[in-house]
Amino acid sequence: MKFIQCFIIFILIHFTLIAQRSFEPGYIVKQNQDTVRGFVEVAINRDLTHSVKFKKEESAELKEYNPADLLAFAIGNDLYLSKHFLNTAQDSIMETAFVKQLVKGEYSLYSYSKDELVYYLLQKDTTVYFLFDRVTDNLGEIKQEGNYLNYLNLISINCEKLNKNYAGMGYNDKNLADFVLKADNCSSDEKAVSYYQKPKSVMQYFGFVGGFPPSLTQFSANFTLQFSLPRVYKNIFFNVGLSYSYTTKKSSALGGANETINYTNNYNIVSIPFAIQWNFTTSRLQPYFYAGLSASIYNVTSSYGDFGKPYTPQPFVVAMITGLGIQMKIGSRFYIRAEEVCNINGQYEMEFQNPAIGIAYRF
Repeated sequence: MKFIQCFIIFILIHFTLIAQRSFEPGYIVKQNQDTVRGFVEVAINRDLTHSVKFKKEESAELKEYNPADLLAFAIGNDLYLSKHFLNTAQDSIMETAFVKQLVKGEYSLYSYSKDELVYYLLQKDTTVYFLFDRVTDNLGEIKQEGNYLNYLNLISINCEKLNKNYAGMGYNDKNLADFVLKADNCSSDEKAVSYYQKPKSVMQYFGFVGGFPPSLTQFSANFTLQFSLPRVYKNIFFNVGLSYSYTTKKSSALGGANETINYTNNYNIVSIPFAIQWNFTTSRLQPYFYAGLSASIYNVTSSYGDFGKPYTPQPFVVAMITGLGIQMKIGSRFYIRAEEVCNINGQYEMEFQNPAIGIAYRF
């Protein structure tokens, strides 16, 4: 019954979020070069690489376009162009994607996101150079050394002052956009234009349902709002949400006649956690750790009656929480996740939940 109730809540939250999609003013440029203004659905950069959702009016039908359908689109002040290019960081494959324009000039610069990684396209006339940092696999082994510093050296070779600093340039939108802009304005009479915008904070929604097989001694369900600040660090996230945990633990005690009494304690915890999460990687396989505080409601029952209950005089406590887990991306929105959580409540009782293995969904 508890599982059914949590599943129903999960579904209701899902459809509530769909109804609350956010949009920003923007436009699309069709293949016949017609520009249509309207509203573009807000999404993170890696999703906009593959498709964009657009409607002419707020009450109009929402349509999805891929890079083959459009020449370009804009959302707010960000401009994305459809480009066909050679990805030399991944076995030299041809790709077509929406790329975000950062600089327009003699050398134009675009950013491109794929599989949690960011690449850059540097274009002069019809020639496109594919820029990347060091490429590693899920185990940290180096697959390919980065090439972006070689191209920064190339475009600044005639600008002595700028060329002295190319080796120290960081691999991010701001540093590369500033460098390419200065190189363009140094070597060309045509004034280059920067489209770089300070990154906004990113908010994502996650739902998770899992348990500990085979006898389901642990059932967990949670809904999490996850905030990230790309300018601070791409591996750090701030989480707030609603969580439910049901844990069953077996124990034993000596009875009045020194006999061994086996009993079971059941822990029901409903909480609102606030935590900082660190992802050790940003690849498809992501180990992570988090810690924070939680406003929690405890309900502990025991098959041994009051004798088996741990000392928990208050049902509502502010608890410290820590969690350790690993998740693997299995699609654009689904993850397989395994996680173990520890609660330290206001009475300094440390309660480890059993590991929960299940499915997470990114809305």
